[in-house]
Amino acid sequence: MGPTEAIAEFVAHTRAENIPTEVYGRAKRHIVDALGVALASSRGSISAILGEVIEGSAEGESSLWNGRGKSKPADAAWVNGTLTHALDFDDGGVALTPMHPTAPVLPAVLALAEARNLSGMDALCAYIVGVEVECKTASLVSLEHYRRGWHSTAIIGTLGAASGSANLLRLGPEKICHALGIASSMAGGMQANFGSMTKPLHAGQAARNGVVAALLAARGFTANPTALEAEKGLSELFGFGDAVTGLRLKEALGQPFHFSSPGVSLKRFPTCTATHLCLEALLALRSSNRLVPEQIEKVECGLHQGDYRVLLRPDGIRTSEQARFSLEYAISVAIRDGEIGLRHFDEAVIQSAELQRLMTKVHVFVPPELRELESKARRFGLVTIHLSDGTVITHRATQIRGHPPLFLTDEEVEKKFFGCTDMIIGRPRAQELLNALRGIETVPTVREIVSLFRPPAS
Repeated sequence: MGPTEAIAEFVAHTRAENIPTEVYGRAKRHIVDALGVALASSRGSISAILGEVIEGSAEGESSLWNGRGKSKPADAAWVNGTLTHALDFDDGGVALTPMHPTAPVLPAVLALAEARNLSGMDALCAYIVGVEVECKTASLVSLEHYRRGWHSTAIIGTLGAASGSANLLRLGPEKICHALGIASSMAGGMQANFGSMTKPLHAGQAARNGVVAALLAARGFTANPTALEAEKGLSELFGFGDAVTGLRLKEALGQPFHFSSPGVSLKRFPTCTATHLCLEALLALRSSNRLVPEQIEKVECGLHQGDYRVLLRPDGIRTSEQARFSLEYAISVAIRDGEIGLRHFDEAVIQSAELQRLMTKVHVFVPPELRELESKARRFGLVTIHLSDGTVITHRATQIRGHPPLFLTDEEVEKKFFGCTDMIIGRPRAQELLNALRGIETVPTVREIVSLFRPPAS
């Protein structure tokens, strides 16, 4: 059994009764988180441009989360997947190969479920299946895949979206193999576009491609049914390595579910995850030393070579997309305000003289012990601050709040959700939406939920 068949068998045969209760609970927290950050992005420039390209109508099948009406499921998945990842505030998989699992899968299955008037439980099960395929695949692929410059969310996320969509459509293993083959030819996304609007577009493309692949396969459209392992197939072309074998995947999928162990991370900072270890170290220093910007002469930030490579250099950080990929900017904000949130990514804030000046004091480097690819499993964030009185203080962070085992609490997830949604739909409807999402498995039709988080047209 090859990896394509292993995924297909798992997707075809996993039903609600096969998923442990604990997995449902954790998955619902990620759905709450994802829809919150998607709504928060619905008033941004990315959302506005998408609305000009994909024009919704009252007669469409699936809602566009930018408040522009409805469209075909594939187009809705494309728009909504992009919105979910637009702020880089969505969740992350726990694997050496980093990716954002929810942004490709959830918009795909909700678009299809809304179009076909399926239940909340149908969508929840399909979402869990898609995320499981993504996270277990990411856990097995070679680090060479990411080192080559591929954006894993775009590549592995396409497989997850196709898997979740196929599960929702109740496709059999043979058709799922074809759906995965179709999706494999549609996958793509490169790290060169990090720090631009195209980076979140990768998640939207993955969601769209997953929906299209499943719908085509359902109607008999064919592809190579062994596309993952075939010569010149997905694994070879994208540098997955020999670890992704059918036996390894078959033994890993659902044993246990990734949501259960080790778990999937939620972000508390709306920046690239590569900035988070150093942010943890800086905030610890700021808290314990009561630092103020005027005291600081220089800040040195050490991080892993892989993280260093995906971040932008400090010159020319002017837009919100660029700022999310700037460790210098994130550290400067944290020095000044002791936190970093959505309000810090307004372009007037980014371009303020104070923050631009603080950025010149931040110097980023790769410590010798973190220069090899294989050292990523023991990575850390090292921050050293030189003060104006000659004092030097330093802190090394090895864990990130929100990553296992330091999961965000339900209260923290709720606070983040309201921080994202209050400004878009108001607290009363946001509370109603939160209640519905917490009980999504009991909702008879996804359309009831979608009606709550559709923002008013701008």
